[in-house]
Order: sequence, then C-alpha cells, then structure tokens
Amino acid sequence: MHKSQHLLNTVGELIKNTRSITMDQKELAIRVGVGRNTISSMENGKSVNAESLFLVLEHLNLIDHIQQVIDQQLNNTNKLSRKSRSPISELDNDF
Repeated sequence: MHKSQHLLNTVGELIKNTRSITMDQKELAIRVGVGRNTISSMENGKSVNAESLFLVLEHLNLIDHIQQVIDQQLNNTNKLSRKSRSPISELDNDF
C-alpha cells in the first residue's frame, strides 16, 4: 500500500471515529455543505476534494493539529538556503 493510500485510510478512520461520537454521516454532511456520499468516501479512504476534506477536519476540530505540522515543516524549509544559480552566459551571435 502506498503512503498516500495509508494516509487516506487513517484520516478516514479518524474522521469516522470522531464524527460517530456526536452525529451521523448525513448530519455532518449538512453541517459542512457536502453530500453524505462524500463523507462516506472520506471515511472509507477514497480520494475526495481537498477543500471538502479540510472543511470536515475543521468542523471536527482536527485541522489545527495538521496545520501545526504543516507550518512547522514550512518553517524548516524556509530556513534552508538554496544554492544560487550560475549567471546565464550569453551566446555569441557568430553563426
């Protein structure tokens, strides 16, 4: 199994476990403005629209943890220095 599929499965399981404590799929779908089938797809580890996924994670108060990891990683990559490219030399027009 690819890492991306594993992530979809585990995020789907997290959504399902969190959602099922207080509501059913239909209620969550109505609250975030997506279809019940979209919620079902998420929970079953199927690919869905990123915005829909983020709306669900936000509604279930799960998005802050993910945002922290992303911000931290972005912060680390911004601190790395890039090698500068060599200046582009112009070609002679002696053809």
